[in-house]
Amino acid sequence: MKHRKALAALLALGTAAGVTGAAFAAGSAPSKVTIKQAQTMKVKPNRYIQDGLRWDKDTYTVKSGGTLHIVNNKADEGPHTLTIVKESDLPKTAKQVNRCSICEKLGKAHGADPNSDAPPKFQYLENGVGQNTVPNVDRPGDSGVTGAGKQGESIDLKVTAKAGKTLYFMCLIHPWMQAEIKVR
Repeated sequence: MKHRKALAALLALGTAAGVTGAAFAAGSAPSKVTIKQAQTMKVKPNRYIQDGLRWDKDTYTVKSGGTLHIVNNKADEGPHTLTIVKESDLPKTAKQVNRCSICEKLGKAHGADPNSDAPPKFQYLENGVGQNTVPNVDRPGDSGVTGAGKQGESIDLKVTAKAGKTLYFMCLIHPWMQAEIKVR
């Protein structure tokens, strides 16, 4: 639960991200892809709440040198991170989601204080190192936190990974939100 407190500090930056990708012809890729969140909610009293918070696509395709445009389209859902991780670091079970070690590690790198609701010290990470300048996106540890909780706020991240590479990403706050970026 300690990582949840660290990630709760990220909530102060606020934004919900999701995804819409531009259509593209075979062999080409868009130079700008918009990423947003989507959500459905299902409740069965005295049984469960099923929260369908997710990226609205599983796979995005973008041109090397292109831009990921992450938009806060539902501010009331809190902030999100777009964080590149190794495929093997993506949590696959409820236990891994609840005790997400990569979330804790990179949440600390963002400078999130687990004992505070203050925003993290760094809005961005490059290769796992906190900074307040926009990083290039090409490897695990590259990350950005969306906005300050206002509808429509966004961040842009430049994709510098080489064509042919697949980047896996997740939200550190909501570890079940996972998708991939195919770089063309």
